[in-house]
Parts: sequence; C-alpha cells; structure tokens
Amino acid sequence: MSHGFKDAIARVQHDYAFYIRCQSDPETALASYSLTPEEQATFRDPQRLADALQQGSSMRSIKVTISGTHDWINRAEAQAPKEEVVTELIAHEIESIRQAGNDDERRESTLRLVRLVG
Repeated sequence: MSHGFKDAIARVQHDYAFYIRCQSDPETALASYSLTPEEQATFRDPQRLADALQQGSSMRSIKVTISGTHDWINRAEAQAPKEEVVTELIAHEIESIRQAGNDDERRESTLRLVRLVG
C-alpha cells in the first residue's frame, strides 16, 4: 500500500466532496496522488473502496458499505443562469413578497429571493 493510497483513503473518510469526485471524475480527483492502477481502481469501485476502508479501520465492529450509483450527481458541468433570467426571477420574487397574503408566503418568497441573490 503506497503512501499516496493511504493519504487518499484518509481523505475520503472525512471529505465527502472528495469521495463524490472520486466516483464522478476519478482521474481529476486522484491526479495529485501517486497511485498504482490497482489503487486507482479501488476508488472507482464502491465495494473495493468499502473493503479498503474496513481494513484500515480500528473500529472493526462497524461496517461501512458503499454501493449503488449516485444519480443525484450531475456529471455535466453546471452552467450559470443568464443574467437576464436571474434579473427576471429576482423581480418575480420581489413582486411575490409584495403580494404575499400571509407571513408564510412572504417568508417563502423572501427565502427564494435570498437564494437568488446569494
């Protein structure tokens, strides 16, 4: 087991975003680690990764199984909405706040506005 493999295994245990990148784009995620092809394959295969995590764990009574696909991962690069669309959405939410019939409607519109503005 290489030093790079140990480092990457340690990171996958505490950096969930790194784990997701290992599943969605392993070449990029693992580029900074010096890994053998066999070690790289471990990060691509959920069962092999679970086995590697279990072998390195001092808590033998807990078993972590990582399986399935993460269909909520959008592998396509996210595109930012066009400025005109955002401006239109902001105007819509401001109008929704003005026309809100009660506190709940006003709060929901305000939350959507805050998310849009960032």
